[in-house]
Amino acid sequence: MKLYHLDYYLRPEGTVPLWIECEKKRVKPEPPHSHDCMEIMHIRSGAACCRINERHYPAVRGDLYVFAPGDVHAFTISGHLTYDTLLFSASLFSEEEIKKLQENRIFASWCTPGDFKEKKLSIPPGDAGTLDNMCDELAAECRKTSPCNAMLRKALFIRLLFAALSKGGQGHPETSNDLQLSRLFDFILNHYQEELTLSRLARAAGVSPGYLNEFMHRNIGQGAMEYLIRFRVEQSRALLENTAQSIAEIGVACGFYDASHFIRTFSRITGMSPGRYRKLAGSADI
Repeated sequence: MKLYHLDYYLRPEGTVPLWIECEKKRVKPEPPHSHDCMEIMHIRSGAACCRINERHYPAVRGDLYVFAPGDVHAFTISGHLTYDTLLFSASLFSEEEIKKLQENRIFASWCTPGDFKEKKLSIPPGDAGTLDNMCDELAAECRKTSPCNAMLRKALFIRLLFAALSKGGQGHPETSNDLQLSRLFDFILNHYQEELTLSRLARAAGVSPGYLNEFMHRNIGQGAMEYLIRFRVEQSRALLENTAQSIAEIGVACGFYDASHFIRTFSRITGMSPGRYRKLAGSADI
């Protein structure tokens, strides 16, 4: 199995251990491989299938995959993709910086080889464009050959890193409002299959509808109903991947009005229809 080394990508030689490439092409199946560094893959558009160790995932717009050094990964089926690949070594950070970063449970799981659910994050649609722009800005700096911009590269990467950790980990609140957010998230987890309105969510959280939306935007960057929709889509993805239920049955099971509503919403969030997603997931089930 091939092992890729970060040093191969670094220009000029001896610069900060960080590299990013923005690709837009048809991805071909490739044999399993690993890296001697960490890799973040951010999907901008299109679809393919990504393997991490022994698990396979459909890769769609807004998905972010992380591979630790030693994680075996590959594309198992081809697809047209626009994506960013970020390669970096932990040596980019000081020992004190690494210690602080690993206090974040998502980042800590990223650093460890193996199967962890946090190695696949889903960035909300409203934030995906922001991440695109951050990747573009970092890529522009990485293409420069002057070693004088090393500090700027690191700063841009840290900004991107914290944006990904924040936006991709929204379902796991780690703010001073943990208790109130947890109460709402627990309610959604237990009732997402039902007909839910903003007023009902606000009652569950013990606040007014207006305050709830302001509170949600302040703490996780999106309104309560948008969070609910995203949560329902994530539940439907699991059913599409792992069950033989019909599209209509899955839509109803996940709280959508009907099959048409489910298909429209799923397509808006993922960039493809539920049927196309299921076909992609089925091709990955090998």
